Amino acid sequence: MAADSRRLANFRWLVLDAMGVIYRAGDDVAELLVPYLRDQGCRLSAAEIEAGYHAASLGRMSSSEFWQRCGVDGNDADYIAGHSLSPGLRELLEHVTARGIRVACLSNDVSEWAALQRDHFGLAEFIDPWCISGDIGIRKPDAEAFWTLLRAIEAEPGECLFVDDRQKNVDGARAVGIEAVLFGTECSASLDQLLDRFVP
Repeated sequence: MAADSRRLANFRWLVLDAMGVIYRAGDDVAELLVPYLRDQGCRLSAAEIEAGYHAASLGRMSSSEFWQRCGVDGNDADYIAGHSLSPGLRELLEHVTARGIRVACLSNDVSEWAALQRDHFGLAEFIDPWCISGDIGIRKPDAEAFWTLLRAIEAEPGECLFVDDRQKNVDGARAVGIEAVLFGTECSASLDQLLDRFVP
């Protein structure tokens, strides 16, 4: 059954990706991290930065070790200050949680940055748990990332609607039986549209 044939009321959980769904930047490495590092004087190539970020997002190095690898005195709080919430996020969260549907996050990110972001934007009261690749050591679209989330929320795949802005992650969710929506497409181009379409 396609996700758009069901209303969100049919699900116990709404699971959101972070970058490109909760937060405005879809490619945070290219849009935010590389420019931040360039401002700090980092001379590594974009590919080298991406490789370091990938390792940090798997928990293989801390954020401070990542900054050192990039040769800069990076500051986590300064870096995450460049992030912004997607328009309509708070309205979506308030509307969904008021109807008894719980919200979780499954995201590929560095542990320290993910924690600072949710605290900075006051999201913990709406979204819990946060399954971050840096904490669990697995990145989407690996099936085990989705099974780790399901164990954390004690839910069956069919009880969740997953929203992500990358097709490979949507495909990964569907492969384990989770209904999924590709965010940023014509039918779900904004959180307002997602709310109108799925939430009664």
